[in-house]
Amino acid sequence: MLTKELLKFRRSGGFKPVFINPAEPERQKLASELIGVYQGAFDSRMGRGEIEELTDVLIKGTRDQIFASGLNKLLLDHTDFDPVREIDYPALRGELFAFASEKLVEAQGDVARYRELLATRPGLIEFMAGDIYGDLSDNERISAAPKLTATELLNRYNLAQVQGLLIYAESIELEVRDEHPAELRRLFKYLKFFRLLAEIRRKGRGKSVAYELSISGPFSLFANTRKYALQLAAFFPAVVNLAQWKLKAKIRLGKLSGDLKLDQEAGLVSHYRNFSSYVPEEIRMFHSLFKKDVESWRIIGESPFIDGGKQSVVFPDLSFERIGDGVRVHLELFHRWHRGQLEGRLELLREHPELPLVLGIDRALADDEAFAELERRYPELVDRIYRFRDFPGVDRTLRVLERFAGERKG
Repeated sequence: MLTKELLKFRRSGGFKPVFINPAEPERQKLASELIGVYQGAFDSRMGRGEIEELTDVLIKGTRDQIFASGLNKLLLDHTDFDPVREIDYPALRGELFAFASEKLVEAQGDVARYRELLATRPGLIEFMAGDIYGDLSDNERISAAPKLTATELLNRYNLAQVQGLLIYAESIELEVRDEHPAELRRLFKYLKFFRLLAEIRRKGRGKSVAYELSISGPFSLFANTRKYALQLAAFFPAVVNLAQWKLKAKIRLGKLSGDLKLDQEAGLVSHYRNFSSYVPEEIRMFHSLFKKDVESWRIIGESPFIDGGKQSVVFPDLSFERIGDGVRVHLELFHRWHRGQLEGRLELLREHPELPLVLGIDRALADDEAFAELERRYPELVDRIYRFRDFPGVDRTLRVLERFAGERKG
């Protein structure tokens, strides 16, 4: 992700990102050279500090150092580093310093004798002369280099200009349209994966249907805004994959404020290709455990759009089907940022108890007292709501599915 010092935009009537032409030879050359530095560093198992020295030469040799620094930041974000050795450096340093101090007293100022005493501990002299601080950032060794072409890096740079501004968004209005329903479903799955706070409305019908999303920005929240901001930025490449999209965001960057407006004509290219690569680990784990431990239900691959009334749409996080009678129940999860949205969904279920929807509520959103209050206010919904910590467990989810499905059957 680019820091605000690396963002390039114009302020004529709002925020207008300055995009580069990925096909421009000079840009291609610089991108290739920077990628080459990281690949060469990986081949030579260089340290972070050594890589910084090499990239610094390239950056300072360019006319546009902000652009070059931006490319380098993206490459660093896609590079893995490890300590020189897999050992407990702080503990070993403390142990060795204590040993060296003890032998210094014993040597009584005789340097030659001191060296002899240190040598009685195998590897000590080499360790103190070499990688004693191998766990510090500058000394960490590269363990994985970015696997990007010059064009891919330049396309990501353009995307990152938008992502960097969205981190400072107060609100986002997004209209999306695609002839292929699967593409829209994929977008909404990304929305759920990144736990974004959004209201979804349907516009039109049939092939001309579009969806309008009102997404809360980080600056509209009161807590954990940094994490939410990064997840919002990570969501944007999924939007770019659609055939038609239109975005309007209210940005507040320091003392600057204004609108960011973009659509598919911006020519941005997404790197989100393999959907499964971006499925969070906790969701993979839940799918695996549910399939392993539950015989009476199965997870449905495609969740439907549920009519929420007044053109609003509910898109569940997970959908389940009971084996045998085909009863389907959908699960929507509410995380720490979703307080206002939760109240609206509870009211919807009170008005439309026929909806096959159950709700999971993060403990970060509703502690014991708050959850008890919800149960008091919505007694008719106690069998279709439950709590979880960060992500639901299989057992609790199964109990709610059985309770709700049994209630509907009765």
